[in-house]
Amino acid sequence: MLFRRPPRYSAVLRDVAKLGVVKYPAARKYGDIDSEDFEAYYARWPRELGAIPEAIVKDWIYRHWSDFREHWIRLAPHTWHYESVTIPSSEILAIDHIGTWIPELDAEGVEYVSDAPRSRTRMAQYMLKNGTFPVPILVARNAGHVVHPRSAKELMKEPLQLIEGHCRLACIRGMINAKHPQLAAEHSVWIATIPR
Repeated sequence: MLFRRPPRYSAVLRDVAKLGVVKYPAARKYGDIDSEDFEAYYARWPRELGAIPEAIVKDWIYRHWSDFREHWIRLAPHTWHYESVTIPSSEILAIDHIGTWIPELDAEGVEYVSDAPRSRTRMAQYMLKNGTFPVPILVARNAGHVVHPRSAKELMKEPLQLIEGHCRLACIRGMINAKHPQLAAEHSVWIATIPR
């Protein structure tokens, strides 16, 4: 089946075309029980996409292939600049999202730090024990010039817009809001800068 992009992104697609067409490899048998493992996938990763760190390829593109293909390819993530940083818990609350996502993530966060079923997931158990993310989340810095791909017109939030790591952000926000005793002072985060 061919992937059809909504017409509202035609200007974005023209801009991407100016940068040169780069084909992101599809994750083979994505979602199937016998799906391709990451090592096989990354072995097919083109050099033209080398600006994207391997960890981001693994935790965002490979693990969320369907969502990435549908929403993010058109923003040419291979043209972004990526930086691994450590930020304090107080700055985690500056990470925002379009629409009503943050109140929804805060409601989930309560479930992660209570005895609700979410608190028993492998991710929650890791975070409640270690006080931080098992792998860094991905956020865009100062991307208010970019229409969020899940919206027809809403621009990304500033200063920080969550790209990948919704459940991890919900859990850490829950820990921060509950003043959880295991909460770490700092957290590793990937920061992406999207060109204008």
